[in-house]
Amino acid sequence: MLAIEVDGDSHDYAYEIDRARQERLKSLGVRFLRFDDTEVKRNISNVLREIEAWVLENS
Repeated sequence: MLAIEVDGDSHDYAYEIDRARQERLKSLGVRFLRFDDTEVKRNISNVLREIEAWVLENS
């Protein structure tokens, strides 16, 4: 199971909530890939390559 998280300014205010949610999901076996919202907006092809590489390595 994979969760893809896009971090932006909203994380500056909800760090503890996000951390608790992530820890709960990790305890259920979910793994995380994190990207900055700027990277997603400006370089989506690289983001997609990273996701594809992760899937291929972890299948």
